Amino acid sequence: MDFIRIGTNKLKIMLTREDAAHYALCPDTADHTDTKTRRAFRAILTDIKAKTDFDAAEDKVYIQIFPSREGGCELFVTKMGIALSPRSGTAGKAERAQKKRREVIFYFTALEELVAVCRRLAGSKFKGESRVWLDDLGRYWLHLLEEGDPLMARHDHACLFEYGYMENRDNAALMLPEHGKMLAAENAVEIFSKL
Repeated sequence: MDFIRIGTNKLKIMLTREDAAHYALCPDTADHTDTKTRRAFRAILTDIKAKTDFDAAEDKVYIQIFPSREGGCELFVTKMGIALSPRSGTAGKAERAQKKRREVIFYFTALEELVAVCRRLAGSKFKGESRVWLDDLGRYWLHLLEEGDPLMARHDHACLFEYGYMENRDNAALMLPEHGKMLAAENAVEIFSKL
């Protein structure tokens, strides 16, 4: 098994015919809904983690598989940047239980709308992580990860509805890696508020 790091969130993995057999992965019939295929992907990612610092355990991942002529396959693994579970800190269990983290994803049809939202968030001293994507249709996506009650996200960010549309994080997680380009991987609110 060989691999090439394409970026901070993407990895290309090349499996020979023997490697694919070792992981019980059939490139021609692989199906992400099949338990056997998912088990093979988990085993591959676990072995990759041992060889490199590419850890996909805490993020949603998008995996593309392409059979090779020699009987093996190539996998393209993209970390979505969307956490599956809250990040663990050094705080005790009681403190972690009180602090909730939520993900909020909005899209905007124009850059001016995104800039206006980022200025409002920066002005209100937004404390959290933020990313911006641009999709194939020219829409800008703002992904916020912050402390707060997920059930209160719509209320807490009501002003954002003046500019854009809230989207389900799972839908965005499936669409953006394939049909989008990340413009800012961190501090997007700060970066775009200065435009």
